[in-house]
Amino acid sequence: MTTSQTAPTGDDFARIGRYVTETICAGNPEYSELSATVFADVVQTNVQNARVYRDAVVLQRRPTSEDLASLADAARRRVHQGVSLAAMLRAYRIGARAMWEKLSERRDDLDHPTLTDWTLRYIDWVSSEAERAYLAERDELLDSRLATAGLLLSRLMEDDFPGSGQRDSAARSLGLDPETPHVVVVVNATSRASGTLESQLSHALQVLRRLLPDAISALLRRGVVVLVPTAATASVAEIVSRALHQVAELPGILNAGVGRPAMTAAGVATAVREAERARALGEILHPDAWTHDYDSMSFFDLFRQGEAVDTFVEAVLGELLGSDRNGKIALVRTLYVYFTLGMNRRATASRLGIHPNTLDYRLRQATKTSGVALASPEASFRFQLAVRLLPLCSQNSWFGDRSSLAEILAD
Repeated sequence: MTTSQTAPTGDDFARIGRYVTETICAGNPEYSELSATVFADVVQTNVQNARVYRDAVVLQRRPTSEDLASLADAARRRVHQGVSLAAMLRAYRIGARAMWEKLSERRDDLDHPTLTDWTLRYIDWVSSEAERAYLAERDELLDSRLATAGLLLSRLMEDDFPGSGQRDSAARSLGLDPETPHVVVVVNATSRASGTLESQLSHALQVLRRLLPDAISALLRRGVVVLVPTAATASVAEIVSRALHQVAELPGILNAGVGRPAMTAAGVATAVREAERARALGEILHPDAWTHDYDSMSFFDLFRQGEAVDTFVEAVLGELLGSDRNGKIALVRTLYVYFTLGMNRRATASRLGIHPNTLDYRLRQATKTSGVALASPEASFRFQLAVRLLPLCSQNSWFGDRSSLAEILAD
């Protein structure tokens, strides 16, 4: 047997492993800045890489999972060492060329077409195994970090800390500045949805992370919770609405509540409650809207569904409608649209699909029945309040058995 066909020794593989590593570092920018410890790890990996490559090419067989196990373990370590997937895969391609060079020098009995063919196959096999291991480790690490972030976020929302120091420390661990304003958003399924819609909520989380890259977000028991480092609730609400448009097929299945800005970490818990309350009120008052901000609904938070609201609304609207309630559904719907649109005649007529003169006639009839000038904001306050509270009523039997609030207030 010629010298070129002599089986390589352990020292030979050690020299090849170092040569391959140095070749990789020369042609791969990320590997050129490795620490001494990581460099030594890569050298040992390439010693094993050279052994597996030699057997695959010389014996012309595909390496088994056991053969590639140490290389897969090395790929997992690269995740923790901060090496990118692209750089690692490039390293295997550069390394394979270096091993091809050394093997072709040592084994003149191997023809070049065969050597090249099996080298290309080896690159594919080892790269695929390393990529699977790298991605699995990265996903596991990401899941672990997300779980930790979710736990800290849950504690922040519950204000579950013995003091301000621990609270602020938790906020910083999440990447939040505890002295910077944050807008809190809560997204969840509405009562009209069937089931928890976990897949849609997961999709919503992904979209929101893309549209709000500086935010901290997680899918928790409360739904998708997002903390956005800003005090601009309107711009956040607009982005969230756009995200929900992408996720849900129809409005009214998912909705979002936006709390008032939390000026410090201590205010996050209050902002979360406001966001959840905005969702609840918004689902009642504006069931087909995607997003509801607490600032515009805080007035209605003074009123809770129950007997007191029912009694007030029935008394005021009963007074308005009088004993003759023919056409009462059309009249109540007219007043609801009129008052919720800020008593804007043109907008109300357009929404109702009637002529402005028809609207004026209905308002005159209501004024005549009640004896109150409904066009006057001050004089009609009680009637405005009763109509605006109508969606908060828990029963509406006084409209007749054939009617429902959805039917009465439908656009």
